[in-house]
Formats: sequence, C-alpha cells, structure tokens
Amino acid sequence: MKFIYKNDETKDLHWKLCEKNHFPFIELNNINDEYINIFYDITNYHISLEEISDDIKDLYSTYIKFCMLSDPIIQETYDQYYFFNLIVKREHAEFLAEKLYDYLFFKLNN
Repeated sequence: MKFIYKNDETKDLHWKLCEKNHFPFIELNNINDEYINIFYDITNYHISLEEISDDIKDLYSTYIKFCMLSDPIIQETYDQYYFFNLIVKREHAEFLAEKLYDYLFFKLNN
C-alpha cells in the first residue's frame, strides 16, 4: 500500500511498516468536497530534505498551472519551510499519491 487515509484505523500499522522497510509515508486527508491534502514524511531517512522539498515544489507548481488551480487554500501551501503537504483536486489525489510514492521511493534508493 503506497498511501493511507488519515482516518484509516490501520494508519499506525502502516506508519510502522513504512518505517521498518524504509518506505515513504504518505497520508491523504480530506479538506472539503473539492480538495484533499497529500502529506508525505521522509524525515527519518538520510536524504537532503531541502532538495526533495524543492523538487516536489517544482512538480506541484507545474500541476497547479496545468490544472489552472487558484484557490487561496492552495496558495498557503507555498508558505511551508519543507514542502511536505500538497493540496490537490479530490479526483487526482490517489493517482498523485501513488506517483509521489514512486518518486520518493526512487529518490530514497538512489
């Protein structure tokens, strides 16, 4: 399983599995009927958080432009020190979470 929803009863087990196997932890949280927050955590790994954060921020900016999103709630994501939260359209959330996992897993292992 590449991600989990925040209200899932197995979230703690999923966290432990990710930690044990050195997998990225990705959590989806409903914001409203239109948006979901994707949170990822790779802070326990020996990798440049600044570099990953900058890469994800660049990718996210492209997504925002491509989908022509301009909601004020999205603009607040750019205030993060590390870019660990992405607010995305509900219909894109699971696909993007899976791709984010693949990307982070690759970065952690190369």
